[in-house]
Amino acid sequence: MTEIENHIEQLERTAAERALVADLSTTIDIRVENARLADELRLLAARLRAQQQRKARAH
Repeated sequence: MTEIENHIEQLERTAAERALVADLSTTIDIRVENARLADELRLLAARLRAQQQRKARAH
């Protein structure tokens, strides 16, 4: 596994953790912030994965 794949997987794990914290939180501010972070991390991971796939196809 490449270094970028490791980073993508770490982003996805962290996103899942943030989503769980958001779901379990009893404080609205913490719920909203963690849900936002989860969304941003998922988006970043998806963009990196797409970029990696485009690069792999180009070679």
